[in-house]
Amino acid sequence: MRPIKKSRANAGETLVEVVASIFIFLILMGILQGAITYSSNSLKKNKEIRSDNAKIMEALQNTEVTSVEHNKSIDFNATNSDMSIKGNHVFSVATDLNKKIVTYTDSKGEEQTITFYLYGSPDADASQNEEQVHTTPEGGGDS
Repeated sequence: MRPIKKSRANAGETLVEVVASIFIFLILMGILQGAITYSSNSLKKNKEIRSDNAKIMEALQNTEVTSVEHNKSIDFNATNSDMSIKGNHVFSVATDLNKKIVTYTDSKGEEQTITFYLYGSPDADASQNEEQVHTTPEGGGDS
């Protein structure tokens, strides 16, 4: 018996190989489209957050202090990382506690209200107090 000679006509890819390569190509295109969509949505959300933050900062600068508690003592207690077990009193800090309530319109057109607590030195005068103020937001939701 003689071996069968391969001619140039039999040297190409089979239909199964072509269909398999097209299928793999389409799967990769689907993955790429998902990645581009995710990236686009992330960029849009990032722009919304930056816009909202700019509005919050502008409103915070233009809002007056609504209440003042002089010489407030803030207590710090020992606790574990998830705050489920609280321990002994560690230390206290004397401070003036001020509050600003900021109302702004977010990127979706909804009105939002955030409360900021400002901690200042109880020994500083008013001009120094404005420079040393640290803000911490309390939530951000509808009011």
